[in-house]
Amino acid sequence: MSLLALSRHKENIYLYVSIRYKYKTIATSFLRTTMVENKKLSTEDFNLVEHLLRQRLSPEWVQAKQRVIEIMKLEQFDNNQEIKILDIGCGLGIDLLLVAEEATRLGKTLSITGLDQNSTLIEEAKALYIKQKDQLASNVAVEIVRGDILQMKFDDNTFDIVRSDITLQHVDLSKALAEIKRVLKVNGRLIALEGGSGNLYSSDETLIKTYDAVLPNRRDGGCGIRLQFLLPKLGFEIKDSNPTAFLQTGEFLASQDKDWVKLKGMGEISVSKGVLTEDESQSFQKRYMEACNTNQVLAASILFIIEAVKC
Repeated sequence: MSLLALSRHKENIYLYVSIRYKYKTIATSFLRTTMVENKKLSTEDFNLVEHLLRQRLSPEWVQAKQRVIEIMKLEQFDNNQEIKILDIGCGLGIDLLLVAEEATRLGKTLSITGLDQNSTLIEEAKALYIKQKDQLASNVAVEIVRGDILQMKFDDNTFDIVRSDITLQHVDLSKALAEIKRVLKVNGRLIALEGGSGNLYSSDETLIKTYDAVLPNRRDGGCGIRLQFLLPKLGFEIKDSNPTAFLQTGEFLASQDKDWVKLKGMGEISVSKGVLTEDESQSFQKRYMEACNTNQVLAASILFIIEAVKC
């Protein structure tokens, strides 16, 4: 990697480090406001909080996101070509703007669209874009829209790249891939950052049984594994699949959740979805905190960056 590329690489990581707290700030503020006002959260509200609290911006996560940008290979597009990219599940728009900034740095003409179903996230993404749009070149266009991944209002064969970061695991995977294939150009690429099945290990057997109840789909290998089987069946050729594994101690997990805001938020969501009763949720939270504080828990996670081409 050249000194210029290395410098840019570090700049992108620093940007993530500075922005990562926005996720936590919004989630914490949202939860506290609803508690003070004794407000009953709607399904969309819960989806927002769940999205925010599930962000894993650890060093491994930041590096994976940077790797996604590298795999997009924007530098290989002709300078006279307009690159069309769709970011599904764009959330707060952070990744969207990093891609736009990369295109600006490379002098590329880019049209990138961010799509998300949550109206609150869309408004946050638009606000972030307004703050940073002056840093983008005039030939880099950004559009942020609300829409359903399973019924996208885009023409067939529109995009050169569709990217997804921890979005496909939340939807009907077969239907989502069919829609992605429809809107991709022939030889267009899907670049997906998705998790494999994470595993929580602890000497507390009750804690693990409850964790299994909260996340039952981890037994099928997770979205990152399911994509390996589904993509070829649905008309994609997998070009590359990059797994990254990392281990987190109880001490680290506790340090990443000051005042246990994430844990409490997820407990509330589990109750609202009927996965746990209130008593079960409180018991789980207590056991989890004790396990972390005594370093009697380990979390093993794996991320997949999958590059697949529409045949």
